[in-house]
Order: sequence, then structure tokens, then C-alpha cells
Amino acid sequence: MVCVYEDENWGNFYPLIQLRPVFDLLFGCRTLLEKLRRRYPKESFNLWVRDELAELVQEQHPDCLVNQPVQPPVLFISASAVLLEKMPVSGPEELFVAEKRIAGFRLSQPRSWKPGFLGRVQLNLPEREVKARVYAYIWELIRDNPEELKRELKTSARRSAGVFRNRSARVHRSAVILSEQGPVYLDAGCEVRPFSLIEGPCYVGPGTVIDGARVRPGCSFGPRCKIGGEVECSIFQGYANKHHDGFIGHSYVGAWVNLGALTTCSDLKNNYHPVRLQLKSRSIDTGMLKLGCLVGDHVKTAIGTMIPTGAVLGTFASWFEPGPAPKQLGTFAWGRTGRWRREEILDCARRVMARRDVVPGPAYEKLLLKIFELGMTDEFLSRR
Repeated sequence: MVCVYEDENWGNFYPLIQLRPVFDLLFGCRTLLEKLRRRYPKESFNLWVRDELAELVQEQHPDCLVNQPVQPPVLFISASAVLLEKMPVSGPEELFVAEKRIAGFRLSQPRSWKPGFLGRVQLNLPEREVKARVYAYIWELIRDNPEELKRELKTSARRSAGVFRNRSARVHRSAVILSEQGPVYLDAGCEVRPFSLIEGPCYVGPGTVIDGARVRPGCSFGPRCKIGGEVECSIFQGYANKHHDGFIGHSYVGAWVNLGALTTCSDLKNNYHPVRLQLKSRSIDTGMLKLGCLVGDHVKTAIGTMIPTGAVLGTFASWFEPGPAPKQLGTFAWGRTGRWRREEILDCARRVMARRDVVPGPAYEKLLLKIFELGMTDEFLSRR
């Protein structure tokens, strides 16, 4: 059995982890969990997540166990790990480390552990260095997305460059797709409309529409997005609208987001210093020269919105006021000082999701209201 667990760093992936576990984040062409399941196609999976996510994760992954005790032999893998080699499920008890970060561990003897967050202090096991990348912050996914796209597409297509197109993908003859800097994959049912430009490496997910957009290298678009304007080195989780002019660069955009016409983010400081980002009252030096914005699920921006470098917009935040958006906008914010009314949340979510023929399940709606009750950023993350 393989057990994928969220460790103590889950809060560093805020705001994208308010409505999903870390392993359901898109990175390259697939989510982190999809990558692991492709490495272990014959193994059963047990998913250890935060308590408030358990019901939703079970709803979305019905073929997996969720928060169930395990019986050795079992291989534990961090939810934020990308394995570059397969670690056997059976073998001696070991702690697997990649560049001083824990990628996972293997148990062959029964333990009294229950589902929860696992850190190095709980594991008194011999260490072994493995080939893997373990991510501690969400901006590291943005940083490494171009190379991950090249790695995945080279592995699946067995060559380093080219345009790979599902039979049901549609590309207008006036569109330009360039693969000199990396491969491009057009997944099932996607559409590249007239006068669009796509520069690889890039992944265009199922049903996504590229509508006259200028897509620069390093982008991943999940299912059923609508993309216009200019996008560079950014990840769109899926079901998001950025259908008009405006620029989004070096950013991570959640699901069910609607970016109004001319919404533009800055991804470079005027002094060319590395971008600092505010997370749980901490100002963190990301070490990245370019970093745009982290946009949670169901965020909405008005036309002409200007988003500053290193901004964080929490789940269901709505910005419509004059002037630049603040660098940090909390969950369910309504402008600078207001907040959504509880009775409007589910009605709005249902209307938005119906536009993509999706009906939110009971667990999803329950979690939305739970996040509303938990409050703003610091209150949500204080449970770490």
C-alpha cells in the first residue's frame, strides 16, 4: 500500500489548499497525486489529509482510502513530493530524504500512528538520499513548472520538443505554436482559436480554450479554462476565466476564478530585488526575481484591476475598488473592508459552477461554509 500524507508544511501552499489537499495541486501536466498513481499503478492508495478535507477527498477520490489506519508494509510519500525514481513499497524501514527534505518513509513493522501530520521528529529511522523533489512552498511549483513540463512531456513522448495533440483538440490554421523552447501538449477537447500564440513548454488541459491569447513559456492550464490576453509561466488549476486582455505572469490561479477584463499583475519589482511574500504574518523572501500573485478558488476581480507583485488573494475574495488591489486580501473579502454574506456563498458558487456544467457536491458546499467560519488568513493557518 502507498499512503500519501500532508505534512506540517501544508499551510505554505495557501490559498490554493483551502479547498483541496496539497497533492491535488496541478504541476506540469498532472496533479501531484496523479504523478504518484502513475508510478504505482498496481498499488492501493490511502490518503491522509486534514480532518475538514476528509469528506471532500473521499468524494473526489472514491477509489482511494481516506484517513484510514495502515498495516505494514506501507510506503508513505509526502503530498508535496515529485519522485524521480520509484521507491519500493517493501524493504527495510527507511526515511527517504531529497536535499534535506523528507520525501517519504517505509514501514515494515506495525505502529500505533493514526492519520495526521508527520514530521522528521516523529521518525527515528535510518535516512537514505533519493532522487526526488520535495516542495515546501507553492511558489516553488511556479518556479519549476517549465522544467516539469519538459520532463513530463519528454517522458511521455520520448523526445524533448514538439507539439503533441490529442485527436479531439482543435487548432485554427492561423494559430502559432512554437516548440523551440519546449514541447506543447494539447489535451482532449481543447481549442486554440484564431491568432493565438502558444510558446512551449506548455500544457493545455481538457476543454480549455485559448482565445487569441499570447501564452508565453512555462504555462499549465487545467480543465475548461478560458484564456485571453497574455499569460507567462503560470499555473491555472482549472475552470478559470481569464478571457480578456491583461497580463498574468509567474502566478498560481485557483479554480472557478474570474479575472475581469484588463486585470493585470506585476511579477517584477522596480528595484529587481527578490520578491517577498506575506504568509501568516510572516514576510518571506521567496528568492524569486519574478513572482506575480497567488489566487485562491472563486476569486473575482473587476475590470482594470491591478494586482501588485507577490499578492495573495484568499478563497472567494472579490476586488472591485479603485486603485491597486492590496497585497493581501483575506478569504471571502468583499472589497477592502467588507465580507461576503454567508447566505450568498452557496448560491454564487452554484451559479458559477453551473456555467461549466458542474454541480458542487454536499462535501464541497460544507467545506466552503467551514472556511467561511474559520475566517481570515491567520485564523485559518493558525491550526497548523
